[in-house]
Parts: sequence; C-alpha cells; structure tokens
Amino acid sequence: MAANAESQRLHALFEASSAAELEREPVDAFLRGDFSNADRLGDYSPASYAAERAAAQADLATLATIDRSALNATDAIAYDTFEYAKQRTLAGTQPEILQTRLALPIDHFSGLHTQYPILSVPGAFMPFETMEDYDNNIARHGELAKIIDQSIARFDAGAQQGITLPRLSVEIMISQLDTVLNAPAQQNPYFAPLANMPEGFSEDERASARADLTQAVAGTLMPALAKLRTYLADTYLPLARDTIAATATPGGEAYYNYRIQEMTTLPLSADEIHATGLAEVARINAALDVARQEAGDRSGETYDTKAELQEAWYETAALVDPQMDRLFLRQPETPLRIEPYEPYREAYSLAASYFPGDAETMRPGTFFFSGYNVAERELGTSVSLYMHEGNPGHHFQIMFAYENEDIPDFMRYDGYTAFSEGWGLYAESLGYEVGLYDDPVERMKYLGGGELLRAVRLVVDTGMHAKGWSRERAIEYMVDNGIARDFAETETARYIVMPGQALAYKVGELKIKELRGEAEAALGGDFDVRRFHDQILNTGMVPLPVLEAKIDAWVAAGGR
Repeated sequence: MAANAESQRLHALFEASSAAELEREPVDAFLRGDFSNADRLGDYSPASYAAERAAAQADLATLATIDRSALNATDAIAYDTFEYAKQRTLAGTQPEILQTRLALPIDHFSGLHTQYPILSVPGAFMPFETMEDYDNNIARHGELAKIIDQSIARFDAGAQQGITLPRLSVEIMISQLDTVLNAPAQQNPYFAPLANMPEGFSEDERASARADLTQAVAGTLMPALAKLRTYLADTYLPLARDTIAATATPGGEAYYNYRIQEMTTLPLSADEIHATGLAEVARINAALDVARQEAGDRSGETYDTKAELQEAWYETAALVDPQMDRLFLRQPETPLRIEPYEPYREAYSLAASYFPGDAETMRPGTFFFSGYNVAERELGTSVSLYMHEGNPGHHFQIMFAYENEDIPDFMRYDGYTAFSEGWGLYAESLGYEVGLYDDPVERMKYLGGGELLRAVRLVVDTGMHAKGWSRERAIEYMVDNGIARDFAETETARYIVMPGQALAYKVGELKIKELRGEAEAALGGDFDVRRFHDQILNTGMVPLPVLEAKIDAWVAAGGR
C-alpha cells in the first residue's frame, strides 16, 4: 500500500509538472499531439528562463518528499530521470551559463525560424482540418513576429556583454532568410494551406481563410522575417565575432563544460574526449584500410535525379527491414516513410534525418533525405545511414517511447542527445550482426560515413572549442580523414554554433557498447541481444547514468 501511495504521489508530480511545462512551452505540446494551445508558440524572453528555474526548484522540493525506496523499478527509473532533468535545468539557468544562452537565441542550425515552416504546412505536423486550425495558424504567424522581436532584443543585450554569434553563422542565417523572402508565392511554404483546403469548407469559409491567411503572411509574417534579415545584415553582422570557440566569449569556458555534460550526460572533460577521439580515429582508419583492400575499385552507386535516389532508398529499406526480427523482440506499430526534404530547407539540411510520427493517428515517422543538386553532388544511399535515422535507429528509439503509455510523458517525449544519437550510431553497428556489411562497399560507408565521422567529431569539437583549433584546421583534419570538403565546411559550421552536440553520438554509442559487453560477459549463454535492446529502449529516453544503473540491475536479475 505504501509503495502504491508513493507511486501515486510521484505520478501526480509528473503530471502537474508536465502540464505546467506544456503551458509554458506549447511547441513541446505539439510534439505530443496536444494542440489545445495551437495558437501560441511560447515566451522566448529572459523571463521564461526564470520561470523554468522556479518550476524546477519547486519540482525538486516535492520530489524530495517522495520515498524512492518504496517505488517499483520502473518508477525508480522515472524518479531518477526526472531528478536529473530538473537538476540540469538548474545548471542551465545559473547566471554564468544563462548569460550565454540568452545572448544567442537562434543560429543557422537551431531556433524556431528554421523549424517554423513545418508548423505551417498541411500534412506535415499541425492540423489543418477546421477553420479554427486555420485561425490558429494565422495566430502563430503573429506569435513568430513577437519571438523575432524577443530574439533581436536578446541579441542586442548579448552584444553589449561581448557575447555574439560567430560571423559565419550570421551570414548563413541571412542566406536562409533570403531563400524564403525571395521565393515566388507558389513556392512559399506559408501559402501552402491555401492550396490544400479541406473539402468540407464552404465557399465563404474558403474566401475568409484565403483573405485572412494572405494578410497574415504578407502583412505580419514576411515583414517580421524581413525585419530579422535587415537586423542581422545591418546591425548584428558588424558586431559578430570572427572567433569560433565557445570559450572565446565571457564565461565561455564554463559554458562549454556545461554543454559537454548537457550533451553527453556524463562528467567528461574536453581533454578526455579529445583523447578518446584520437584513439577511435586510429582504430577505425585501420578497419577502413582493410575494407578498401577488399573492395578494390568498387564504390557505391550514385544517382542523377531525386526520384532515382528516393527509389534507391526504398531498396535500402527493403534490404534492412526484414532483418529486424533477428535483433528485436518487437517493432514500432507506427509506420516509417521515406521522403526528400522540402525545397525550402534541403540546401541547408543533413544528408538524412528523422521526423517522428504520431502514435495516436498513425501518421508515419519520416526518413528525410537530401536530394539537393543530386547529380552534381553524386549522392547515393547507405545501409548505415538508413539504420541510424530509420530502422532500427531513431524510428525504433522514438516511436517505442511515443507508443509506451506505461511511462510518464516526459520520458516518452523528452530526450537526451547522448541516448538518442548514441543509439542511432549503435544501431548502425548492428549491420555487422545481420550480414549487411559483408559487402566491403557498405562496410566502408559505415566506417567512413558513420563511425569515423562521429569519432572525428570528438577531436574537432574539442579542438575548436577547447584547444585553440581554427576552423580551417578542423576542416583539414576532417578532409584528411576522408570527409568531403564541402561537408566538412557545413559540419564545422554546425559544431561552432552547437558546442558539444557533436560529442553525443560517439560518447553514447561507446557507453551502450560498454554496457552490452559487460552484460554479455556476465550473462554468458543467457545473454539475448533482443532482450538487451528491449531494455535499452523500453523506458524511453534517459540519461546515460540512469541507463547504466538500469542495465546493471537487469544483469543482476539474470537478463530477463
């Protein structure tokens, strides 16, 4: 009875905390299929961070009154994950760290301006079925205009403290905004709802929606984006710094250390990570040499059109998907589809990425691939990239969590980069176990495009942010390790504005492999890789210390 009472109190805390958080951050609610505040985008002012800190302090105080020892195993994991998350909120809102976070509200790789189109087109994410849905879309355009003003104010305040974005990021943002601002109306994603109105709309409703949306886009949204573009080009760019290191600004060393732990969930130093990276690069290059000798003159096929590339991705899926039963006890109920990036973002996007599905409506998860200048860039497919972004990578990892109603929402929908990207890279390595890398060409793609790239990131990220490397040195190091120069340029631009994020992939993968090795050694013939994978994924996205404690307990119980 006591355990049940403590569990009830714990879940009541989770529910109250999540409800308050989603009220503050409605975009997070959209990810959970909650569109009750679909007319809002949230507060991006400094006051929002104070509210987050106060909420975390209150949640931790309540959590401390709950007897963890009276909880069952799953609730104990939830307790630890919740506590970890709230402690990280406190870490990220202490003054020395907050000054940098406030000063850099958006950049060319992150920020609502880069994600906003997907909230504004039918069939992508938000509902566009009723007049209220159309009205909410219009209201969001006004909300984005307010967020742009808040972002400009934060940029100004940060510049006064000597904390600005690197110049290269500002230049890319200006180019991104030009792409949208100069697009013909028929290619402007914000007008897409006009071409896809529900059949049930009356003529009066269609006319009203058309007039109101046209006014909102032309009169509010586009002027706001133009305002941001003008500000960046005329006011902020001259203030932007020529340095690239996170440690080059006031409080930067503390900020980079914060980012390392935020992204890896482990108490690692830049020096430790750099050394690990160098060792991994040497190991992987040796394996690559063997694969190259086996492959001889053979290389992967490339394609001339986006349609041909998409068909090739379908063929890759047909090769990988039938192998999943050998590695997993179950598969997501939500389907997976393969689509090219939309034109408005394909030039600035990764080779591929994953966008979650909806477990309620069965909207498929999406494996997005880049078809930008496909022929000129000699684009092809790879088993490892599909296994990372699609099956069994992010699609399994995210949709297992979304579909699991037995864990609290924050474990279903929130996440940790080291867990998610560590799983994605670990998922790539599973190709060995089912014979998908018997072909040395595919093995080369995994080793070079998958493992080596992520190991190089450990060296380059810490090199640029903690060891005084220039961007040029980082690019040359990447090129020397087989990475195309244009990709290295794009990647380094990303690492510069997202310090520490690139560390999460390899750190997370190495931790999962370490846990698996320990489990195999302890369980011997009782080890079942399918059960191990289920243990990794069946409680959603957790920090690596919590995952390690969970796997240790599973092994101690006999791996069942």
